[in-house]
Amino acid sequence: MTKARDIASAIPAPSTVDATELGYLDGVTSAIQTQIDAKTAKSTLTTTGDIYYASSASTPARLGIGSTGNVLTVASGIPSWAAPAGGGKVLQVVNATTSTEVTIASTTMTDTGLTATITPTLATSKILILTSQVQALVRDSQNIGGNTRLMRGATELFSSRQVLNMTLASTDTALVYQLNFSYLDSPSTTSATTYKTQGKVTTTANSSTNRFNETLSSITLLEIGV
Repeated sequence: MTKARDIASAIPAPSTVDATELGYLDGVTSAIQTQIDAKTAKSTLTTTGDIYYASSASTPARLGIGSTGNVLTVASGIPSWAAPAGGGKVLQVVNATTSTEVTIASTTMTDTGLTATITPTLATSKILILTSQVQALVRDSQNIGGNTRLMRGATELFSSRQVLNMTLASTDTALVYQLNFSYLDSPSTTSATTYKTQGKVTTTANSSTNRFNETLSSITLLEIGV
């Protein structure tokens, strides 16, 4: 009797399974643990905003969240984040002005003080440069000439030459004018890019000078998406 009683006490008491719990098994077609093992690990996603995608027919992969303003696109059959296409749109504008007069009495190109810096959003963008600069060529006698150029860093983009061809009747005679020009540049970078103007005189004889910014001069940089 003792052995029988011991065996009976070792058998687990039957548990009650209700209809709701049985419903959890509805539709199960194979071993439950096998199905659980086949599920994608939650740890695949590591950051708020991550999304799943299939890198092959049955291989889940993580696509990390993109940057603010990015759009979801597809490259070579794989989803990825990218900046939206800017096609001909103005993405940003930078403007700078100066009325600090700079007098250049050198035949070497010298900074005029008109400068602005822009950091392009996209390496494919173009930069439209618009300048309006007050300039004066001054000389005591005879003809006078001067040059002005637009620079991107140490690279010359555009150059113009101005010449005053006349016999000057008095000392300190000047040709004063507003030099306006535009230039469309392709810097191919997303780094800060500086544009500026430089000027010089063609001769230093007879007190020749090339004066800039006697009144307000300006430079405007527009990033154009392509």
